[in-house]
Order: sequence, then structure tokens, then C-alpha cells
Amino acid sequence: MLSRRSFLKSFLLGTVAVSSPTLALGAFEYGADGAPLPQYEGKSLLELRPVQQPLYVEGLLNLRSGFTGERWTCQFRDPQGNYNPEHLHYLNWFMRCRDHQHTQMDVTVVEMLNYLAKWFPGNPEITVNSAYRSPQYNRTLARTNENVAKNSLHMYGQAIDFSIPGVPIRTVCQVAQAVRNMVGSGGVGYYPRQNFVHIDCGGRAATWVK
Repeated sequence: MLSRRSFLKSFLLGTVAVSSPTLALGAFEYGADGAPLPQYEGKSLLELRPVQQPLYVEGLLNLRSGFTGERWTCQFRDPQGNYNPEHLHYLNWFMRCRDHQHTQMDVTVVEMLNYLAKWFPGNPEITVNSAYRSPQYNRTLARTNENVAKNSLHMYGQAIDFSIPGVPIRTVCQVAQAVRNMVGSGGVGYYPRQNFVHIDCGGRAATWVK
């Protein structure tokens, strides 16, 4: 069974934020456009930030597949920091490509998604629009969609596109940026017209709007 200790090398526990293209935690009261950050259920996003650092929050995700409609509560890590191989194995299938191929999802992006969910009361359900993409499927998308990268991190199980029903997508994006800053690397894509946010655990900190 994987342990918290074995994962520390790839996921930072420190509270000090790193610089990013659009947002630093020290200036978290305002977004990239200079406007005050939105509130959620009458509280600022700073007030909602979990007290625990990422690996110390509950390893529990409430998921819905935008592809199949399947719902699943995934307990991928216990309170002692031990990963559940059975749930991680099924998570790989849950986040499969639309051509039904699947891969081993990078646990870093799973932890990022889990920590993001903990900013919102009640561990809300997350709709996963796209996670793993097979190279063949990604090539098909790239031919007709300019937003699809030819070497997308989705092909490596390192990216997830998602939304949280009932939470404004701008709010989700702001929290995603804060989580990325805590990790120290990775991408956040804001797609307001398609109503989803992209997160990945790539090595370069990047933010974009489409």
C-alpha cells in the first residue's frame, strides 16, 4: 500500500505560496482581472480554505462522470495517509477515455482535485468532463478543436476537466489556482463558455482562459 511518505516528494505540504502567472496566495483577495473574488455561501474563499494542508485532508471524492452519468464515492486514502489500491484502480477506470481505454491516473492531480473539493462545504459532487484521453482519441479531438493540445497531459493521466454543480465556474477556477500555487506547479485552464475548469500536474505553472 502506498504511504503518505512515498508521495511527499511530488506534492508539497508547505503553506508558502509560489508565484504564478495570475494569482499569488498573498493577494488572494482579488482575482486575475482585479475584481474582488466571489463569495460562496456568504463566505470569502479565504474563509473557506481548509485548515489542513493537502495530504492531511480526508481522501474522499464524490464524483459523477459527465461521460457515463455514473456516480461514485471514492475513498482513495485513509486518515493515516495510506492509499487504497482498490479504489485507485477503479478510479483509473472511472476516469477512462470516451473510447473506453484507461490508464493509471497520476495521484498528484487526484490529490489536487480532492483538496480543491475541501474548500467547499459538504464535500460537493464533482462532475468529471474529461480525464484520461487515449492518444488516438486526443488526435481526433485535436483535428476539430483548437483548444485540444496535440501533446495533452490528458494522455498521461495528469489532467482533469471538471465542474462543481451549484458553484460558479469562476469560483471553482479561483480555488483551482490557489491549489496549484500550493503545489508549486501545474496548469489551470478556465473555460467559462463550456462551464468547466482544467487542472493538471504538469511541471510548468500556467494559467489560461478559453
